[in-house]
Parts: sequence; structure tokens; C-alpha cells
Amino acid sequence: MFKITNSIVKKVGLAIFLFVFVLFIIYYNFLNVQMKTYMEQKGKEQIEEETALLCAEIELYLQKYTLIVEQAKNNPNFITIANDIVRPETKRGHWLYEEVTKELSDLCNLDENIAQAYIALDGENDLITNVYDYDVDPDYDLYSRDWYRNTVARDKVTITTPYVDFITNKTTITIAAPIKENGRLLGVVGLDILIEDINAIMTGYNSAIEGDLGLVYDNGLLLYNPSLDDITESDGAYIQEYFGDAIGGEILSGSGGVLKNNTHGKESYVAYFPVKNTNIIVYTNILKSTILAPIHRFILINLYILLVIIIIIITFLFFLERVISNPLLTICKQMKNYTNNRSINLPQEYLERKDEIGVLSKGITFMLNRISNSISELEEKNKELFKTKEMINKDRVLFKTTLRSLGDGVISTDQYGNIQIMNDAAEILTGWKKHEAFGQPFETVFRIINEATREKVMSPVEKVFKSGTLNELDENTLLIKKNGEEVPIEDSAAPIIDTEGNITGVVIVFRDFTDKKQKQERISYLSYHDQLTGLYNRYFFEQNLRTLDIDQSLPLSLVMLDVNGLKLTNDAFGHQMGDRLLQAVTVAIKKACGDDKIVCRIGGDEFVLLLPKTDYKETEILVNNIYHEIEKNRLESIVISVSIGWETKISPTQSIMEIYVKAEENMYRKKLIESEKMRRKTIQIIFNTLYEANEGEKDHSESVSKISRKIGEALQLDQELLRELEMAALLHDIGKIAVSSDILEKPDKLTPLEFEMVKRHAEVGYHILKSVDKYSSLSDYVLAHHEQWDGSGYSRGLKGEEIPLISRIIAVAETYDTMTTQQPYKPARSKGEAMDELIRCSGTQFDPKIVKVFISVLNDGTL
Repeated sequence: MFKITNSIVKKVGLAIFLFVFVLFIIYYNFLNVQMKTYMEQKGKEQIEEETALLCAEIELYLQKYTLIVEQAKNNPNFITIANDIVRPETKRGHWLYEEVTKELSDLCNLDENIAQAYIALDGENDLITNVYDYDVDPDYDLYSRDWYRNTVARDKVTITTPYVDFITNKTTITIAAPIKENGRLLGVVGLDILIEDINAIMTGYNSAIEGDLGLVYDNGLLLYNPSLDDITESDGAYIQEYFGDAIGGEILSGSGGVLKNNTHGKESYVAYFPVKNTNIIVYTNILKSTILAPIHRFILINLYILLVIIIIIITFLFFLERVISNPLLTICKQMKNYTNNRSINLPQEYLERKDEIGVLSKGITFMLNRISNSISELEEKNKELFKTKEMINKDRVLFKTTLRSLGDGVISTDQYGNIQIMNDAAEILTGWKKHEAFGQPFETVFRIINEATREKVMSPVEKVFKSGTLNELDENTLLIKKNGEEVPIEDSAAPIIDTEGNITGVVIVFRDFTDKKQKQERISYLSYHDQLTGLYNRYFFEQNLRTLDIDQSLPLSLVMLDVNGLKLTNDAFGHQMGDRLLQAVTVAIKKACGDDKIVCRIGGDEFVLLLPKTDYKETEILVNNIYHEIEKNRLESIVISVSIGWETKISPTQSIMEIYVKAEENMYRKKLIESEKMRRKTIQIIFNTLYEANEGEKDHSESVSKISRKIGEALQLDQELLRELEMAALLHDIGKIAVSSDILEKPDKLTPLEFEMVKRHAEVGYHILKSVDKYSSLSDYVLAHHEQWDGSGYSRGLKGEEIPLISRIIAVAETYDTMTTQQPYKPARSKGEAMDELIRCSGTQFDPKIVKVFISVLNDGTL
């Protein structure tokens, strides 16, 4: 309908394009023919000039070294020493040798590139260098060296090809000149020149021009070529290999010039010049394409210019099409499509234009927009209603899902207090089904009472309607389920308020409080009670002591009770037995006191009784009852013994802390007497228990005691020390009461853990004996009886005379008795074998003096 088949804009654009294109073709042909010839001639002239300049620079570089050699060959000292020396071994004896080597060193110092200066002696096949002590290899042959052979042959200054000098081990060239006297050849003076600077010159020129530079000797051997990383790599490469025989011959002809070359199908120009006073030729090779590169770039630039012109023309045509043709077509299409979408959407630029396109766009837009606005408004309202409905449905589903998944019970009422919503958890807690509870008054379903008073509690819904705020139930509230079961609960109730601030209902959230209540009661119990005995703890005692310290409690008695030998029991029989001892004492106290007395455990082995309205006499009777119950109690073979002290506050002026201190002092006075008796009795019980569990242990202890006394007598110990020795030896293994008999009688090798348990018996024995005054002096001997002379024993790693003498004696006696007695884990040894073992371990495990004395005792037959 609106398609344009014959556009004037396109015709004008095509005509302009053809005109520009023809003009460019003519211009291109002119550049391609005329300018190329001119650029080719200029390129030839340029490489010829550049090559000549490079040749001059290299000539200048080598000239200074050539001049040095020319002057050196006429040095009178050099001529004299070359003429005088007839054998290499006599050169250092020549009177000029030191002076000549110094002058050669001075030549090296003239320039940093002079690596070596030397005089080659023709008849002696030897060198004198700037190094005073230098001698050539016996197999050295001057005529095998190019620099020497060429110099002698040409009879003039020569420059060699690069090589790695065998003296300096660096890449060098040699500049050499013959030394003569009256026409007779005496030798050659030479300089080794480092050629890094020649490399730098060539590399600099090679990077300055877009071509290849090279150096070649007059025999065709390449000195430098840009395709090689180092001059020495050109060894064996010739110019003919790069340019062919014809071009190579011209380069080596000795003249200079420029030649046209065609290698591998690529045309190039070669400029070449010989370096004066040397046998070196410099050449430059540059591709024809490189010479013509500027004209090619110029043509390429013109192509870009043509492209830009074409782009400008196309842009101009696009502009015309966009400004006139496209707006008209767009307006027509918008009018045609209006029936489909009932809107028109012309670009803003059309509406802002001041020409005919702008007026037309504004008129059509105004007309059609007025028609479509009303339709759009209706559609938008329908969409909003649909979205709102979807959101309400999603929220409703989410609310129901959340309500069902809650672990807490949830009930919602209307403004009259009748139940409207109830979740699954609420069904379980109340015992009412949802359909049964729906519409019922809240108080019918949710019946609550106070646990303590059993009285009905005011409904939380009623509270919210009255207060208009959030409310929570008091503690100790019970919910009576439909079947009559009572459940402790906690809840909160909140009002449902509409947009106008009116309460339209109440939401109640409640949960079963049983577990939480039990945990709280358990925590409360543990905060005031001792976990082991169940008695009140120190915290409860301190709180109630302040509470009961009032006139109404007088007389107020405090009873202090301490369990005797608890630590000894723990050390000897283990902490489990110690715990059982405390529990047995607790049972006795409760039995004697009844349930109405305040009994507290305030420390590990300390108990306190708080007795309000109890005088001193009544307290004494109660204490006697406790003693009586303690005596009646039995705990296997353990002795149960307590020490009790008490004091009574009878006047308000007395300090309760003073009463506490006096009761404690009274207890400790009794403990001094009762505790020592108990400990001695416990020691005897320990012995009996140990010997009953292991019959051989008694024989072992008595035997060790007997042997120890014999050793002590042989050492001439006094009677008091002998008695201590005999008793300590008898008690040395008392700590084994804490080691299982299964381990002590095990026939197999002990595991590391089992051995560690056995090793503890020395420490346990120490603690048992330390707790009884009668045996406390022996405790250190028992602790150290497994120490070894070299310090590798236990329990403290003592060595030498750091170990008590009695312990050292017991160690020898015990080991001998153990070896000569049948053991569960090994058979008994003979007396001789046991003696040999003691001697072997003397000085490492045992005191050598004691071992020596004991061996004497055994040999005397007194044991």
C-alpha cells in the first residue's frame, strides 16, 4: 500500500557514487605509474648513501685499532726482544721482558674493547702477552692461526674473521702487523678486539632502515648477517649462498655500487662498499616492495578517503530518507496499525519538528490518543483487579500453610469472642476438633486454672477486649483439655485491629509448657542442691544463713562435719569409692536428722547443719545420733569416720560468723584425734585388701623387707635407719591397691597404657603414707623406689645420690626378689642368674656400691 518503487533519492545517490569512482580510477593509474618510478630511483639513491655512511663508520671504528698496531710494530723494544729471544724458556730472563709486558698491558688499557695484546715470535713458536706469567701450550702452532698465517703471507696489517679466543674465551677479531728488521721477519704484533661494538653498529643501522645490512670478508665469508644472532654463527657461511655467484662476485670485486637482485622471486636492490684499509665489505639489501611501500601507503590512504566519501554520500542519502521518506512511511504504518493496538506511537523527533512532517504528526497523534486513552484506562484497572485477587489468594494459601505448620497452638476469635480459626496444634492441645470448636465461645474450649490455687483464670480474650493491648498468661497456668487432662501452658493474646482502630477479634498463641517447666525446675533444683549427695549446696547455705540470722531463730546452732580420710580413700580405692563414701555419710546424716533439718554439703568433705530454735544440748544429742548412725553404716572394707564440731548462738549480739568459726575450730580439734586413728586403720585395711587380692604380694613385701635389712646391716646403718628401711621395704608396694589385680597378674606383656597404670603405684603409695603421721617419713622412700641410678626411672627422674639411700636399697632388694620368685609373666631365675643381672645393671639401674655389698652378702651365705 505504501511501498515506493521509484525513489529519487536513490537515483541521485547512484549518480554521485559513479562520478567519484571514475575520478578515483584515473587518479590511481597516475600514482601507480609515475610515482612508482620516482620512488624506486629515490630508494636506490638512499640505500647507496646509507651503505656508504655505514662503511665510513666501520672504517673509522677499525682505523684506531689499525693505527695502534701500525705504531706497535715499530716499537724498538718489541723489535729488540723479538730479535733476541731464541728459546721460549729464556724469554722471562730477557732484560726487556718485564718492560714489554707492561707496554702490552698499556696497549690493552688504551681501549676497553682491546681484550689481549701480544707479540708472536716467529722462530720460537711462542707468545709474549700482556700477562706476565702467561705461557702457551707446548703443542701450540703459530702457523695454525689464521691471523698469524695471513699477516705473514700478506706482509701487512690484516683483520681476521671472528673467533672465540682461547685465552680470553670471548668472541674477538685479531688485527695484526708483521715486526721486521732490515726486511727480515721477526714476528707479529697483534691485538684481540672484542666485536660487540661492531654488532651494536650493525644492529643500530639495521633497525634504522627497512632492509638487511651485512659485513663480508673479501674471500666471501660473512662477518655479520641480520638473520644470525651472533657474528660467530656466520662461521662457514658465504655471500654466494645468499645472493648467488653473479651478485656475490660483484660484491667481492673491490668496487662499490648498487645492483638489482631477484632472490626467491622477490626483487631487491643491493648496495655494497669496501671498507678502506681492511679486507671487509659492507652491503645493504632492501626489497623493492619496501622502497615502494610509501606509495602503496599513499594509495591506501586515498582508498580510505574514497571510502569516507562514499560513507558521506550514503549518510547524506540516509539522512534524506530518514528526514522525509521514513517519517511519511512511519506515519502511514501507524495509522494502518491503529486498528490492531488502538494506539499511535510516533517518534518524539517527528512531533518536535516545525515543518509539515511535524504538523501532520501532531494532528494525527492528538486525534488517535484521545480515542485510545479511555480504552487503556479500563484495561489497566482490570489488570490491577486481577493482580490484587491473585495476591489475596496467595496470602490466603500462605496463611493456611503457616498456620498448619506452626508448633504452637493458634486460635482466632471474632469481635464477640467466638472461635473462627484453629490450627492443628490447637486441636491437639485443647482436645477439640476444628469443626467442633468453630463458633463456640472461647471460654468453652479454652478452660484454664491456676495450678497452685486451682481457681479459674480470667480468659485472655476478655483481658484483650478490656485493655486493647497484648496480654500474657501468668505462670503456673493449666489448660484443661476436653477429656479433662491438665496441661501446663504459656500463651500470649493480641487484638485484631481494623483500619479504623476497632478491635475485630483476638489472636491467641499458646504452647505446651511441660518440658520447659521441668527443665526450669531441674535448673532451680541444681542451683540449690549438691549433685552427688542431693543435699543443699554452699550457695543455699550462705543464702539461708543470712535469712535465719534473726532473733526469731534463736537459739541457732551450727554443726560442722568433716569426713575423715576422703583423700586417702580416693588415692587408695579411686574417686568412685570416695563418692560412695560421701553418699554413705549423707545417708547416715539424713537418718539421724530426719527430713526437717537443713543439711548442706559446702565443700569436698565438709557438711554443715543449720538448726534454728535448737539449743546446745539438743544439738549434742543430734550429733551423737549422727555418730551412732555412722558407726552402724558399712562400706565394704572402708572405714567410715567423721569429725563433728558445733556451736550455738543464743544472743542477738553474737556474730553468726563467730559461731561458724567456733564450730569449725571444735570440729578440727576432734579431727586431730579421730582422723589419725582412722588413717592408721585404713592403712591396715589397704594391706589386708592388697594381700587378699594377691597372696604373693605379702610374701614379696616381707622378703624385700628382710633383704633390705641385710643390705642395711652390711652397710653398717644405725638401728633407727634400719627400722625405717625395714618398714619402708615392707610398705613399698602399698600403692598397688590402686592397680587392678588383672593387670598385676597378667601373664602377657603389659600394654603401654597398662604399664603407665602400674607406674602410678609409687605415687599412690606416697600419698597414702603421707596422710598418716606415723608413716609420713617413709613416703619419700616409697615414691623413689623405682628411680634408677642413671636417671631413667620414675616417678621424678632422679639419678645418682639424688635418690634416697633407702630407696636405692629397696630397688636392689625388690629386683632380686622378683627375679628369684615365680611370676605370672616369667619363671623364676637362679640365684647366680639374678646376681649376674644385678652386676650387669650396676651403674645404670642400680647404685654400684649397694650392688657390690649385696653380692658380698649373697656370697657369704648369710641370706
